[in-house]
Amino acid sequence: MQYKSKDADKLNEENESIIRKRLPSIFRKRSAKLKRDLEDAVREPSSSSNAASSPGAASLQRNSSPAQFVGGLIGDEDFDEAAINGAMEAIGLDDNEYISARFTAGEIAENSRASIDTLKATGYLGQANPTKILMKFEAHENESHAVRWSPVERMVATGGADRKVKLWDIGKNSTEPRAVLSGSSAGINSVDFDSTGAYILGTSNDYGARVWTVMDNRLRHTLTGHSGKVMAAKYVQEPIKVVTGSHDRTLKIWDLRSIACIETKFAGSSCNDLVTTDSLGSTIISGHYDKKIRFWDIRTEKQADDVLMPAKITSLDLSKDCNYLICSVRDDTIKLLDLRKNQVISTFTNEHFKISCDFARASFNSSGLKIACGSADGAIYIWNVNGFLEATLKGHSTAVNAVSWSPNNNLLASVGKNKRCTIYSES
Repeated sequence: MQYKSKDADKLNEENESIIRKRLPSIFRKRSAKLKRDLEDAVREPSSSSNAASSPGAASLQRNSSPAQFVGGLIGDEDFDEAAINGAMEAIGLDDNEYISARFTAGEIAENSRASIDTLKATGYLGQANPTKILMKFEAHENESHAVRWSPVERMVATGGADRKVKLWDIGKNSTEPRAVLSGSSAGINSVDFDSTGAYILGTSNDYGARVWTVMDNRLRHTLTGHSGKVMAAKYVQEPIKVVTGSHDRTLKIWDLRSIACIETKFAGSSCNDLVTTDSLGSTIISGHYDKKIRFWDIRTEKQADDVLMPAKITSLDLSKDCNYLICSVRDDTIKLLDLRKNQVISTFTNEHFKISCDFARASFNSSGLKIACGSADGAIYIWNVNGFLEATLKGHSTAVNAVSWSPNNNLLASVGKNKRCTIYSES
């Protein structure tokens, strides 16, 4: 009987090996129950999550489900990738147990077993991260301050201390600028496109902002009237109006038809960045030197309650659904806010992560599930919205000033004090 038992075990191992090679889907089905539990945990938040969302309860912590951060718009095909991290803790499953379960189910071959950190960095627990340097080029003669992807083309705009805005055709892997936009008499602080990609806004230390057309690279409008350097500009009613934020402690709304300032909002503190909630610009959100995020409703001209941060604010960025806001703060943290509650729900930090300057820019990815920000050590840190640090990208030898995630694909652009622009793609 003992020999028969050994023979049976050996035969079972051989059969399982054959099935593992020829029918991996059978092994994947073994983890179906685990996945169903994870999905149930996301769809039916635990009592602790419910308690956190109740009035007067504590803010959501880092284990909040990613499904919450995209307004519940995740489809079934994305469920494992988008919701898996939050669901893990919701059912009391840690990283090691989850990885072990997937190894047991045959989803990862034993001979390619990797550490959990490696799996996170390669996006196994979610969308892959852009960890490969696709191209690198010298963008400006001096320090590079700003970078932004076109919403419609595989093209980035950069701005630098050399007073120029440059357009780069990443789709053609060209290290020569597609266009050089001139007109500024001082360094560029920010660049941004309108939603059609037809116009580009640039702000400058010369107290002005400018609008160029992308098709013919012509300077169309020069907006002057601030008494301090202009740090940010966004369209509020495309293509009619623009809002600018300045170190003169004001926000100004401009009518491009008359090229005139039609309204000035007195913030009482230098503005480092601003965003608008939609193409109509019904709400303007600004980040300031006095540590406050301010909300401006241009329809009612009322100002909502400010949100106080621990230190001065360097940048703001909105998720695509406009429900969530990230805020980079000079205390070397990134804050995630739920705008439906005007409440900080998560904080992202790392012992090596240091905000590089007062205008350092952080960025959401297109799905709103990941956050990237450059650091004074030359690295770019990528977190998922649950708080896990998924990747640390190398490529800069000096501080990284700004990053921008492409709205159409998983490409990440960065610029820094070493003049260069670096484009990262998936491995």
